[in-house]
Amino acid sequence: MKRNKKKGFSLLEVIAAVVILAVVAAATVATVAPMKKKSEDKLDVQQVATLNAMTQTYFLEMGRYPTNVIQLARADYLPYTTREERVRVNAMRTKYNYVPTTGIFTVKP
Repeated sequence: MKRNKKKGFSLLEVIAAVVILAVVAAATVATVAPMKKKSEDKLDVQQVATLNAMTQTYFLEMGRYPTNVIQLARADYLPYTTREERVRVNAMRTKYNYVPTTGIFTVKP
């Protein structure tokens, strides 16, 4: 009697493949997460540098520092026309420290 060979994968092979994929996915997530945090930190540093430059420009043109980032935006030193831009500028108020007497923004710890 001739035995028919069925084509396909056994349950054990499928489970082994899923386990291998899970290990690779976990290693990828563990590698990417610190890179995301590092890129967000670099973006914060760049954004603070831009804000400080705009504050200095405001000071040179107006003779005083703005009281907050909203005043800087309303004076057209930052984009502030669309809803998304307003949300972004409002987020800056909570994300960064600002000293109006010196006109310096810093990243909150």
